[in-house]
Amino acid sequence: MPQADEPADDDEPADLFDRDDEDESGAPIPGWLGAIGQMIGAVLVVVALVALFIGAAVALRRRLP
Repeated sequence: MPQADEPADDDEPADLFDRDDEDESGAPIPGWLGAIGQMIGAVLVVVALVALFIGAAVALRRRLP
């Protein structure tokens, strides 16, 4: 008597990355504008962090003798 959690011989394992049930519209094509936008965003984050650390250093320099 087969148990319920054992797969039968004719059953295939489920494919976790199977996309047959999704719509067939396709993924958007990556473009230069998206990459440039990400690069500009990353540069702005780095500039903001550098400015934050410089501001903290100036504030500590003024408070401490």
